[in-house]
Amino acid sequence: MKHSVTNRKELTILKIEEQVFDFRHGKAYQTTIEELIDGGSTNLIVDFNQVKAIDSCGISSILLTHQLANKAHGLAIFVALCQQIKDLLKLTSLDKQLYIFSSINEVMTLVEPAMKTRRGAKGKQKASDFDGTDEDTGEDLDELDDEAIGAEAIEDDEFMDRCMDDDDEDEGGKPAEKPPAKKRGRPKGSGGNTIRANGSKSTRA
Repeated sequence: MKHSVTNRKELTILKIEEQVFDFRHGKAYQTTIEELIDGGSTNLIVDFNQVKAIDSCGISSILLTHQLANKAHGLAIFVALCQQIKDLLKLTSLDKQLYIFSSINEVMTLVEPAMKTRRGAKGKQKASDFDGTDEDTGEDLDELDDEAIGAEAIEDDEFMDRCMDDDDEDEGGKPAEKPPAKKRGRPKGSGGNTIRANGSKSTRA
């Protein structure tokens, strides 16, 4: 299969230089796609500008490109499709699954801002990696702590309620009487021995 490979920004452009893309080129096309992806070119643009006819093998090759790029966390974009290819893709409902554009310039106009945003997001992600914190882990730990604290609080409340119930009732089930308040001062005795200042004892009647 005649083809050429060029790079533009972060995209690899594979241009098919055949007027008919059929079963004769399927194996060579698949090998080329696999080599590009294995080499790190996961964001692909496949240019069909010179292709005027295609068969079922060519359609399968397009779908395979889409699947391999997705598996490599990349993207496969197909541009400059002739009307016959568009009709076949629509007939098989693949036109709703694939990324199809009219030209490479249209792709670059739409993709370049997304690439810049992605690069900025990656830079922020790398900076956050050095913070030494994991928000997801922290949230999980907070949830675990809240659940554990909540369980302990419930157990403590139930324990205190039981203790209060035990204090309010005696063994016979009657409310326990509160002990009388103690009076300050010297207790008045009705009798008994007292010691005088001189050390002698006296007995009160």
